[in-house]
Amino acid sequence: MKKPMLFNTKILPVLVALIYLCSFHVAADYATELVAKTKPSLTDKNCEAVERQWVKPNSLTEDITEQRFTLLGRAKFSVLFWDIYESSLSTADGQRPFSHLCQQLLFEIHYLRDISKKDLLDNTVSQWQHLSLKESEYSAFLPLLESIWQDIKKGDRLSMLTQQNKTVFYLNREHIGEIESSTFAKTFLGIWIDENTSEPKLRLKLLGDNV
Repeated sequence: MKKPMLFNTKILPVLVALIYLCSFHVAADYATELVAKTKPSLTDKNCEAVERQWVKPNSLTEDITEQRFTLLGRAKFSVLFWDIYESSLSTADGQRPFSHLCQQLLFEIHYLRDISKKDLLDNTVSQWQHLSLKESEYSAFLPLLESIWQDIKKGDRLSMLTQQNKTVFYLNREHIGEIESSTFAKTFLGIWIDENTSEPKLRLKLLGDNV
């Protein structure tokens, strides 16, 4: 009479581990699939609904600047005893700038002294260089900015309204030009809110100290 084959107890822990791993992978795959279905990725197509609400007016009205946007922070830039400008940063959803692809953003600078267009351009390039940007990352924007910007007088307000790959500039809230680019807004605003900005205290104030 044959002896019954005994179960090798040494194999049991291995089998349990394999069953656990298989179950884990199945659950993980299901969770990933579920998230993909319930939370679409932020692609150009996903921005279509937001795009339909995109406002690109000839002038910025109070309805647009105050009712459609949530202020994140304000900051004043001064050199020694001279106040140069006051700036404000707002987003349509109240979230930090560039937190998602479809976000609408408004950045405004209220100048407290005269500044020429040449100085605006020179200072912009100087700040990009401070951030260690390569010339190839911003050189294409310079002729566009030169054609859009104007000499600034004390009391003037320069505004930047942006969403996705559109950036519209306003002087005293009147349209002066726009730039079609998916990288310009982040490159330009980086002057103030990049972690390596030359004015870290100003950055904190613009972001509402919530960084």
